[in-house]
Amino acid sequence: MRTILKLSAYMLITLMAVLLGIIFYFEFRFYLGIPVIKVSDFVPFYEEFLLSALPAPFIVILIRKSQALIKEQRSRSFLRIALGVMWILDAILQIQPEMNNLFAQYDLIPMLSMGFPVTQVIQLSINVWNRNPPLMDLAAAVIQLYIGVLYLAAKKGRAFNITQSAAIAWCSVIWVFGEGFGGVFTIGSSILTGFPGSVLFYLLGSLVLIFTANENNKQRGEKTIRYATVLTLVISLGFQAYPANGFWSSLPVNAFPSPFGFLGFAVSTETRISAFSGIFNIIFIAIISMAILLWLSKSIYAPVLTFCFAVFTWIIYQGLGIVAQFSTDSNTGLILAILMVAYILYKEDISASERKAVTPNPGNAGSY
Repeated sequence: MRTILKLSAYMLITLMAVLLGIIFYFEFRFYLGIPVIKVSDFVPFYEEFLLSALPAPFIVILIRKSQALIKEQRSRSFLRIALGVMWILDAILQIQPEMNNLFAQYDLIPMLSMGFPVTQVIQLSINVWNRNPPLMDLAAAVIQLYIGVLYLAAKKGRAFNITQSAAIAWCSVIWVFGEGFGGVFTIGSSILTGFPGSVLFYLLGSLVLIFTANENNKQRGEKTIRYATVLTLVISLGFQAYPANGFWSSLPVNAFPSPFGFLGFAVSTETRISAFSGIFNIIFIAIISMAILLWLSKSIYAPVLTFCFAVFTWIIYQGLGIVAQFSTDSNTGLILAILMVAYILYKEDISASERKAVTPNPGNAGSY
């Protein structure tokens, strides 16, 4: 199991690295093809980012050295490292060439039509961002980078507590001012396209790591993921079934702009599904309902079904998150799938601890 997980993780990271390389290559070609934009326009921003990131490796080395003797259960280690990689990925996405000047136009302004209270909050975000877009973009990228590298370095202790506090605070800021409350107050929100916002799952991961800082609290980590997943699925079920959201007549179709038309297969699949919206909406509702029932019955198949559904939404409806232009994170599908793997590992660790607890000690055999 551990070998399969490591191999899958390496393959996923390699895929993301390749995709990011392709994205940056095509974006630079596109922007440098515009007569008014030159290489010199990008150099200062990337110089500032690299200078800001320079202390990161040394911080990681120092913290890891001080925590080398701290033991950590497999489940917690997986979740911590996975979240660290995801935070670093988000930092890289934040420094895409178009983010300086077009982030507000393509990511924030479209949310102004979502109504109260989203409109008011997003308008404030736009006003703040447009005061100095390069500086705001740099700040967001550097904050996420350091949260990520500290995740990779700190297992427990003061550095870990500072990291989790920063992550929870930043998640709250992004969810409100960057994601417009994750679509909670918006008609047409769906778990297919990213409800309730990826940063809520990042925040959930932080809480699980905090709750399981003590090895005896593995059950709290397992319960936290289970309860949060059930709540998310129940709310998502309501959104998916609510007639006013329009999913019975028209499921979402996202025209993802991507290099080489990479996401053409996803758009094509969405279009075909949308042609039979009523039938497929019943199927999606049935899958979500089944997942809820499995979670409530504590079935071992609950995280498996949720994982498969999360991966499906991530590939087909969320465009792998990182591939579509103006993406600032991998969207909810991938991080939810990571949480499901963490849940399975937590369950295995709990079972192993229980077996160890009931196994008689040979040294005590025959004693009274």
